[in-house]
Amino acid sequence: MCISAPASFMAGSALAVVGAITIIKARQYDRHMLLFALFPVIFSFHQFIEGFVWLSLGGTFSGAIFIYIYLFIATSLWPSFCPLASLWVEPSRVNQAARYVLFAAGLSLSAYQFFQLTTSSGIEVKVVGHSLSYIIGYKSPPPEFINYTYALITVSPLFIVRNQTLNILGVLAGAAFLYTLFEMREVWYSVWCFSAAVFSAFLYFSIKGPRTKEVS
Repeated sequence: MCISAPASFMAGSALAVVGAITIIKARQYDRHMLLFALFPVIFSFHQFIEGFVWLSLGGTFSGAIFIYIYLFIATSLWPSFCPLASLWVEPSRVNQAARYVLFAAGLSLSAYQFFQLTTSSGIEVKVVGHSLSYIIGYKSPPPEFINYTYALITVSPLFIVRNQTLNILGVLAGAAFLYTLFEMREVWYSVWCFSAAVFSAFLYFSIKGPRTKEVS
């Protein structure tokens, strides 16, 4: 998260509320959307974790566990969870093969990223501008295409489901990824995850209530 620990905690609190009402709405009207409804809650937890990373920079306590949890969610959870959510939301045969391929690829990428993270020599965190930069001491740095594969696997599931709100969120998330990767490379983990967290708040509108179902 940009700016500070309080900003991270505020964002986390807001997302927790949004996540709770999104889950309630999904349980009431469309249980197939439950995994997508969890996104704001996961991002809420993610922002709280980064808040503790910010606090640990003062040297009063070790932030190692928070740093590893933060990067596990950012690098290893989403490549599997996003394709899984798209499988769950649309159990029909529409684009089913593509969604299974993405899920399999996501599991593979998650395993690779987790291995890279847990076998690294350590992680350095520093403030760059108003954001946090996570420098992972890889034993063997991942090739550049891994970043684009990560984006493809995490964003594509939003495009291959028949839900206009999810499609729009896919465009926003993809644009944010490319912008942060090219223009804010040092801090793209932090800034892109925060951008995606903000976008996740709009998942509430992707769940059709009784009125929208009647119209459609």
